Amino acid sequence: MALISEVAEKIYEIQPEGNALEIFPLCTAYLIVDDHTALVEVGCAVQLPDILAAADKLGYDIKKLSYIIPTHVHLDHAGGAGFLARQLPQTMVVTHPRAARVLADPSILERLMQGFEQVFGDDARERFGDVLPIAENKFVLVNDGDSVALGQRKLRVIHTPGHDPNHLCFLDTRSKGLFCGDALGGYFPEIGVTIPSSAPGSDPVLTLQSIEKLQKLNPTKLFFSHGGTTGKADMILGQFADNTRQCADIAFKALKAGKNREEIAKFLADVLVRGTPLTREEYLASLPFFISAAVEGYRQYFKKKML
Repeated sequence: MALISEVAEKIYEIQPEGNALEIFPLCTAYLIVDDHTALVEVGCAVQLPDILAAADKLGYDIKKLSYIIPTHVHLDHAGGAGFLARQLPQTMVVTHPRAARVLADPSILERLMQGFEQVFGDDARERFGDVLPIAENKFVLVNDGDSVALGQRKLRVIHTPGHDPNHLCFLDTRSKGLFCGDALGGYFPEIGVTIPSSAPGSDPVLTLQSIEKLQKLNPTKLFFSHGGTTGKADMILGQFADNTRQCADIAFKALKAGKNREEIAKFLADVLVRGTPLTREEYLASLPFFISAAVEGYRQYFKKKML
């Protein structure tokens, strides 16, 4: 079962039940009820039954859903989108144009699944669900500065490359809350723990530029896809900017010194546990993917830049 909370007027957070860190990479979804209703994030395919049950519990007929809005193509955010789109013939999928090409191509999706298995284990497909392509006529293509009109509110589109080249954030014009996907990594308010946005294929320089772009929007809330909602937007945005700078610098120096993944992960964890109740060891034990994903992201980036 999912945990359901109204985190802003007519915005319902649908969060996987369980320990905040142990449920990763399962994703928090947000149902926005308006004249046209939207589901921001779908998560892994295995999450669909809980999302549908949550909508039913809220008294909402999911068949009336207007938009499915994954922030980017990674399977912990968009893995269930193809399955849900096939169940809902009238529902459109809102994405960046290049992301649409990925989500429509079975061969690219299979490569994404293979990468997902490398990070989360050979049984990731079995544990988190498979992925289906989305028909090309199901997409609403949006770019930076566009808006998705829902009725009493609009979702302003912000292109935020870094974690993924085609990543989008969405600012709700009614609540001034920001659906931030993985642009800021993850944040678990109950324990103050953050997860960096670094992953294979990410770019820490673009990540920092995107964070600075989001800071200028002055959002009142952050709707995290990994974790939950927080009203401490200014503080968290500043913290993520600082962490992004520090972690990239630490990773570069450690890689140049020939340190291995486990050693680098410890260095980064020392930064990320500051001000939290977790020790470095507890953090790494709670997030075993961190070594294979975040550190590999830095390694690939600096190798690509020949640094």
